[in-house]
Amino acid sequence: MAEQTKGGGPGDDNAFWRFSLDVYAQPGVADECLALQDALDVDVNILLFCAWLGTRAIALGAEDIMAAEDAVARWRDNVVKPLRRARRQTKALTRDEAFRTSIKDVELRAEQIEQAMLFAAASALGGSAAADRADAVARNVRGYIALKSAAAGKAFSAERLIGASLSLTSSAPNPYRG
Repeated sequence: MAEQTKGGGPGDDNAFWRFSLDVYAQPGVADECLALQDALDVDVNILLFCAWLGTRAIALGAEDIMAAEDAVARWRDNVVKPLRRARRQTKALTRDEAFRTSIKDVELRAEQIEQAMLFAAASALGGSAAADRADAVARNVRGYIALKSAAAGKAFSAERLIGASLSLTSSAPNPYRG
């Protein structure tokens, strides 16, 4: 497994994080991402990372996507996922919304640290320059979904994420360049 960059510093608020917050807030994107997370165990941060790199005209191959997965796997599996499980379990176990909110806040902070790790790893990914941002976004997002859904025998997509990513970055210059 690749050595992981430690998050928690000033680099946590970066172009990728800002892009993710904005695109995730677009209509239908959060629901689409969460449905993929539940159906295929997709890491929403990797999905957003694929879209963000695409908006920068960087096309990822399967090896690049797997390297991104490796860069955050220990953090995601040992911190983010347990926090998500705890938040979801508290829904059925307590009516204490303040408690649930505090877990959600910590989970969000853990997601931000994961994104900082991905942002730091971006420069080490091979990727290739793509002539067209729209093609790169679609290729990256669909490529990641294809990797995760290979055994599912069912078609999945993230067309809302792809469209929202492109609409947010259609202005020149792209406000989410790192």
